[in-house]
Amino acid sequence: MIEYINVPNNPHKFKQFYCTLDDAYLTNDNASEFFPKEFITVVHENKYVKVSIDKDSEKRGDPTIYLNDDYVINPSNPLIIEEDIFLLYDNAGRNYAHFWFDFFGRLYYYDLLKKSNPNLKLGIREEHYEYKGKCDYIKQVINLCYGDISPVIFKSKESYKIQKLVIPNSFYWFPEGYGHEPIIDKVKKMASNIDKIEVSTNGCYISRQDTIKRQWNHKRNLLNEIELIDKIKINLNYDIIELMDYDIIGKIQIFKSYKNIIQQNGAANVNVMFSGLENTHIIISYPKQADWMNSKLNQFCNYIGSNLIVLEDVGVEISQDEEDDNNPWKLNDIDNLIDIFKQIDDGSIWDSP
Repeated sequence: MIEYINVPNNPHKFKQFYCTLDDAYLTNDNASEFFPKEFITVVHENKYVKVSIDKDSEKRGDPTIYLNDDYVINPSNPLIIEEDIFLLYDNAGRNYAHFWFDFFGRLYYYDLLKKSNPNLKLGIREEHYEYKGKCDYIKQVINLCYGDISPVIFKSKESYKIQKLVIPNSFYWFPEGYGHEPIIDKVKKMASNIDKIEVSTNGCYISRQDTIKRQWNHKRNLLNEIELIDKIKINLNYDIIELMDYDIIGKIQIFKSYKNIIQQNGAANVNVMFSGLENTHIIISYPKQADWMNSKLNQFCNYIGSNLIVLEDVGVEISQDEEDDNNPWKLNDIDNLIDIFKQIDDGSIWDSP
């Protein structure tokens, strides 16, 4: 029922496994009464099944499948699926950074299992495979990787009985300190099929104003970002990019094509994976996120060969609520930042002692 996989030169062998369940029931309705709460509920042999995302147990490589020993009634009148289904799911998939590692990373199992079972089909929630919305990138990425694929779509509030269901454990949990290389390799392979675009400036700034325009309130607002944007336009003539206006191909082109890419700490930082030797990433560090996020970016850029310049201690939080990781913040000295950007733009920063 549980099988481990061998990933060359990967340190997570103890946790990289999948389980195969015959005649499993699946419901897309977040109905399980047991922790961890899920969008997907799987019942097998009259027990609830762990389908993700208890990160502590996943990090430990805990091979426990069942969440409980109590008798559970199978869903009534399920739709019958007489195919082998690979469950592509992680309830953190709606977060862009976690998507690439916690969600997309599980496709490593799928690629491996398809070699021995070419009829194995992807199964995915309809909420994770949509044309429009916060998660539209998931569909776009899957289509880029697998072409004209036809996954089995689990519709909301529907129940299914599946002939054979494959559930992968987490391949990698973001932001673990190591073991991400196979995922980046897969991302780079996907991005290699996308050509660069012609750009007229040396760089761009990745604005977070798109989230404000869409009334996506995340509390980590840079309160003087408009002033920063205006001075970047005047002093550097850089393009101002709002990533929510672009599909995944557009995002790849941006991060492959601009020589210098300036952005704040945030989920969009993982787009550095699309870049190469000719790209330089300049990170304006958000105080509470700087340590762990910048450490990951340093690992990513070292692996792909891109340049990374991290600017820390450039701003302060406006609120000091220790229980809130997403407080508004403000840059201390925008003119000094602009001077640094100019040095990066003309290359003189590399000559500084």
